[in-house]
Amino acid sequence: MAYSLVMSGDAQPGSGPIGSLGGRRRGVVDRTLRSTLYLLVAWPFHLAIFLVDIVLLSTALSVVLAPVAVPLAIVCASGAAALERRLLNTLVDADAPSTPRAPAMRPLARAPRERWIDYIGRILASPRTWLEIVWTQVAWLVSTVTWTLTIGWWSVAIGATAWPAYGWSIHGRSGNQDLADLIGLHSYAAAAATYVVVGLFFFATLPLLMIGLARGQGLLSTALLSRAQQEAKIAELTQSRDAARVAESAQLSRLERDIHDGPQQRLVRLKMDLARMERQVGEDSHAILGLRAAIASTQETLDELRALSKGIAPPVLADRGLVAAVREAAGRATIPVTVDAELREVILPPHLEQAAYFVVSEALTNVAKHSAARSGLVSMQVNGIELMVSVTDDGQGGAHLSKGSGLLGLQNRVRSVGGTLAVESPVGGPTTVLAVLPLT
Repeated sequence: MAYSLVMSGDAQPGSGPIGSLGGRRRGVVDRTLRSTLYLLVAWPFHLAIFLVDIVLLSTALSVVLAPVAVPLAIVCASGAAALERRLLNTLVDADAPSTPRAPAMRPLARAPRERWIDYIGRILASPRTWLEIVWTQVAWLVSTVTWTLTIGWWSVAIGATAWPAYGWSIHGRSGNQDLADLIGLHSYAAAAATYVVVGLFFFATLPLLMIGLARGQGLLSTALLSRAQQEAKIAELTQSRDAARVAESAQLSRLERDIHDGPQQRLVRLKMDLARMERQVGEDSHAILGLRAAIASTQETLDELRALSKGIAPPVLADRGLVAAVREAAGRATIPVTVDAELREVILPPHLEQAAYFVVSEALTNVAKHSAARSGLVSMQVNGIELMVSVTDDGQGGAHLSKGSGLLGLQNRVRSVGGTLAVESPVGGPTTVLAVLPLT
């Protein structure tokens, strides 16, 4: 059955075992040739840019010529680095980030309305600029070695394999001693066989050596030329994360104010209107029971909305800080809760305060619902560069992150600010929920 599937007319070229093997061979040959081309081109290219930049940098030692020589050296290094990235991506398949094509994103591009003094300062302060300069000074040393090995290996592979075609003209000549003579093979046939074997060995090892040399040389270039880009990308992502956190904190505070000033106030007004109607209709009215049910429902909705609002971002959190908000949450708990806060006047970012408050609020809610505890303890302290928030109760224990969505939601909230959550809750208690939140 397997044979019929492979040999059927529906099979596409290269889809069967033979085709895939041929594809792999073509892939190895293609990579070997591309790597060889890169190694052959890299050395003269690296040497040329080294000579240009070393002359410019030497000229820059002159105070008079430095304003011209330094910019030229930077431009040459940047252009050569961009070409090197292109060669690596095209010929070696290395993960070298390419230079952005958009003018506003190019490393040496001047931003719109950017002052010249700021532009020059940004270029000179950029690690990328100097790493590219360093690359021009050291890359040619490595490429000299790899270029020599490339030329030598290909020369032996081609020359030894083709020796039978020309060896007859030199073998056995007076004063000519070759490899076959050195190992005691004086006949032409033995010498030809020896050279062919040597040539085939060098051809067989060409892919491993060429691809390996190209990869190794590419690693050096990538390490120098992409490090600054990677650090810049990390800094950009960090700034984006911080901006998202600030925006989220502001949005939560705005949502809390909107709830307080909008539907919550309207519900209060509705309750007052219903209470006034209750007084007007009197006790003997048939509508009194419906009005009282509506008042009770309105009060329940109002209580739920207030609880939701406080869970998002209570006003006291923005007005008086995390400790005051946690003490207020502890005061609303159904059991006595002690708050031990040692923040030593540390100023916490809003997103961290909201996450810490959410941990305390959600943990105390779980204590009230599931633990059957008689008392609780909330502890907050700064340990180095971390804020440690723990909620402990003397309940029945048995809590676990895999049980229920409450603790999972709590864990996800802590992870959103880069923190970790641990739950220690043996059967019989006590239960401790510990959140560790980084301050940076």
